[in-house]
Formats: sequence, C-alpha cells, structure tokens
Amino acid sequence: METIYLGKSGLRVPKYILGTVPFSGTNGFEAAGDVKEDLARRMVDMSLEAGINMFDTANLYSKGDAERVLGAAIKGRRDQVLLTSKTGFPLSDDPNVRGASRNNILSSIDQTLERLGTDYLDLYFVHLWDGQTPVEETVETMTQLVKSGKIRHWGVSNYSGWALARTVTIAEQNGFIPPITQQIYYTPEARKRSMNCCRQGKSLGSVQ
Repeated sequence: METIYLGKSGLRVPKYILGTVPFSGTNGFEAAGDVKEDLARRMVDMSLEAGINMFDTANLYSKGDAERVLGAAIKGRRDQVLLTSKTGFPLSDDPNVRGASRNNILSSIDQTLERLGTDYLDLYFVHLWDGQTPVEETVETMTQLVKSGKIRHWGVSNYSGWALARTVTIAEQNGFIPPITQQIYYTPEARKRSMNCCRQGKSLGSVQ
C-alpha cells in the first residue's frame, strides 16, 4: 500500500483507510450496517494484511458504539494502527454536547479515548462547522489537546473553503496549531449532491 504525508506533517498515512460507519449499527445507524466485533476484527485483519493501517470513526456513528466496536477490534495492537475520530454533531438535547466548543471537545475526547481503549488519537476532527463558537476557542482547545498528548494532529470535516481558510488563518495569527487536513463529504454515490451543495453555498466540504 502506497503511503503519503498527511498535509504538511511528518505523519505518513496509507492512500486508503477503513471507515467505520457500518460498525455496530445501533442508535439510528441500523440502515448503515451491523458490523459487530468478530467481523470488525476480521476486517481489521484484512486491512492490515493489505497495508491499510488507518481507521476512521466518530462519536456520531451509532452514538459511540462504533468506537467501542473498533476499539475491541484493534485491542492488543494499538501500536500497529493509526486512529482518527470526530466530534461536533449533536448527540442529545443538551446544548453543550455538540459543536466545536471547548466544553464539547474536551468531554468528547475523553469519552472517545475510553471507548477506543487508547490514550491518544493520531488525528482528531471537528466533524462540522460550528458557526457559533468563536474559532479562537476551537483552535486553542485543539492546540491544548496536541500539547497534552491526547491527539497527535487535528483536522476539520465538512467545512466550506472559507471556513477552513478562516480557521487556519486565526490559528496561525494567534500562535495556535492549525488543522492539518480536511475530510470532505465526497463519495462515488454522493458526488453530485456534494457539488450541488457547494453551488448553493451550503458546502459540506471544500470541493471545487
């Protein structure tokens, strides 16, 4: 498997990674799949054999259950894999359990690490543009997580081009660590929808 550098970092990642939306299939994700621990472990085995050592998840997927399944699947081989997760989507009626606020990010990362059975993530994403929380608060919190060792790098997901540019600019101007990558909503099945959203000013990513 060919590897590439992640953004302008020194971290080399495989060109293909395994996503875990189908893992668990609970809490509203039943239609996405029902991959349980045994099958997830087999999928991780096959991925590693093919040179794919990076696995992407989110606290949104099955409301944390996907992280638990992935954690069980990689148990005993954390040093062989690269892990990513995300936070930002509302998971309850609590107005503080969502977005890119310091409160949500700090509580989310601890819960994610516990579910995955690890003490750090290689990459942590803000899952979507907040639009309410000051960007300074978000980038300062992510910088704090990098410096504390809970995450190695951070990125954004589903940001428009201007939102990504604003985030990077504010981080650099204030001496914080900027996001290293962007994960966009762009798939063979949803390509047309994503491009249409961009034209309507509702970009789910930075697709041009």
